Amino acid sequence: MTYPPAEGLVATDVAVIIREIVREVARRLGYRATFAPVVDPEDAGSGLHIHLSFIDENGDPATYDPDGRGGMSERAAQFVAGIVTHLPGLCAFTAPSVVSYLRLGPHRSSSGFACAGEANREAAVRIPSASSMGGDSAARYNLEYRPADSAACPHLALTTVVLAGLSGIREKLVPPELVNRDPLELSEEERTRMGVRRLPRSLEDALAAAEADDEIRSWFHQDMWDCYFWVKRTEIEVLNYLKPEEQCQRYTGVY
Repeated sequence: MTYPPAEGLVATDVAVIIREIVREVARRLGYRATFAPVVDPEDAGSGLHIHLSFIDENGDPATYDPDGRGGMSERAAQFVAGIVTHLPGLCAFTAPSVVSYLRLGPHRSSSGFACAGEANREAAVRIPSASSMGGDSAARYNLEYRPADSAACPHLALTTVVLAGLSGIREKLVPPELVNRDPLELSEEERTRMGVRRLPRSLEDALAAAEADDEIRSWFHQDMWDCYFWVKRTEIEVLNYLKPEEQCQRYTGVY
């Protein structure tokens, strides 16, 4: 399900409203809707992909530059560099459940590597191919953040992704080399040269990556940081002894 773009946190408010509408429509039809990341460990699961684009002070599109890498404007490319730099830690907020990591991996309709790629659904940040969009490329061009699901608070997920991108602009980071093939087909040497890293393979790994990232830590008041990580580690402890199928059942009931 997609909906038109909106500025700032309005988009996250809409995401919450759509969930409630879907739940209520399902209830009236005699069904129960769930937004759990994975219902069955063998299935691909469901994501919450975040699409972002820039407008200038006049409200005109500012993400696209036909001469830029992958069609990105300079600011957009720096923004992507910030996201890719902080991706392992971002997963603690955008894929924040134990079962999120049953789907967050190669060939799972999600992504498994911290990299950006043009029209590459295996990349964590997918950049659409401007040549395939037709019409006004500047207006249609956007950046897609893929390693997110509906276990995340939409407001927290969008905020952390945007703050990571803004850090890339502020620090004028060098745009990442685009990975336009399956990262699994790359050798270890190629992945190292291109800065391609494997995303966390568990919620605990993601939490550890966030804790090790001073930039991410700087975005939070200490009380909120402590509370969030206490809740998440308690969640891990509660579910640690359950089989994946049982973990999925728990989340299906909650989400």
